[in-house]
Amino acid sequence: MASIYQAESAPRDEFREALANPALAIASPRIDALCFWGAPAVALAFCTAWVLLASLLPRHDGEQATQLLVLIGGILTYAHLIAVVPRAYFNKQVFDDHKVKLTVIPVLLIAGMWLSDTVLILALVLNVFWDVHHSALQTFGLGRIYDMKAGNDSHQLRRVDLLLNWALYVGPIAFGASLLAHLHAFDKFGQIGWTMLTQVPAFAEGAAGWIRLAAVAAWIAVVGVAAWEYRRAMKAGYAMPAHKSALFFTTGLVSILAWGFAPPVLAFVAINIFHAVQYFALVWLKEGKRMETLASSRPRIAKQAVPIFLVFCTLFGVGYTLAGPYKGLIVPFVACSLLHFWYDSFVWSVRKKQV
Repeated sequence: MASIYQAESAPRDEFREALANPALAIASPRIDALCFWGAPAVALAFCTAWVLLASLLPRHDGEQATQLLVLIGGILTYAHLIAVVPRAYFNKQVFDDHKVKLTVIPVLLIAGMWLSDTVLILALVLNVFWDVHHSALQTFGLGRIYDMKAGNDSHQLRRVDLLLNWALYVGPIAFGASLLAHLHAFDKFGQIGWTMLTQVPAFAEGAAGWIRLAAVAAWIAVVGVAAWEYRRAMKAGYAMPAHKSALFFTTGLVSILAWGFAPPVLAFVAINIFHAVQYFALVWLKEGKRMETLASSRPRIAKQAVPIFLVFCTLFGVGYTLAGPYKGLIVPFVACSLLHFWYDSFVWSVRKKQV
């Protein structure tokens, strides 16, 4: 009986030992547990606890507390968009490799939105759905970093990881309560006379049952195929990193709980908080020393590089929040959103070991 228990506990012990191995972590076992693979669970627990405590307060105070959480989540979400700047513009290798993309395209994008309402509306709608894709790819990217840390081939299982992360993140949106919240972005097309597209939310609501059924079926199929591919690769010698397993599990579980069952507001806040925390942590780990070096001529500034960076990003987040109703002000912020999503597709690369 003891030998059976030992056989069953051995894989769990190996898994815990791998998670505690600093060589396999992006930062350290503790930081990774809080800011990377464990961030989804931490963020959802934090937001859920906040909302539950708010529900115990008098109605007016509880509503204000919930609004404060939404405000904090919104500012943090917007703040992380500008956090790509140190990576894109202060890293000489990255900037030299993509100079035209990082200089010409932003000017053209901002000019286009300022000059054309149609371009602005298209950008606003694209922003909603590209954000979903971008969030799925962030988890994909962190998983590839864990593969690199474990010594795996950067090309192996890449397509499987992409497909799985899409299913883990997008699937619960499609079969949960947040689908319509995303689709209502199409309402903006009414401002430029594209009224047919404004009917998309109503059509989706009418077909919600079929969409939910298709999403669940697709989710099960993709997860099943991914599990089969991982199993086949492991038999051929692939070592599944414990951190990657933990990351995909926590992200998938939190995505189902938040997008699938929580009120859309709570889901948006929890998901965006963990996404922003992961991004801030990654940027500082990879670009923090470079920022300190750039400020080395002023030792006082160099010592305060972290708070200065965070304050700068926070001010951007506050500005984005306040600029919402004003076209002349919102344009550069919307451009920053789209550029953030786009930049992340080429300023980080596991295959080129630029992480």
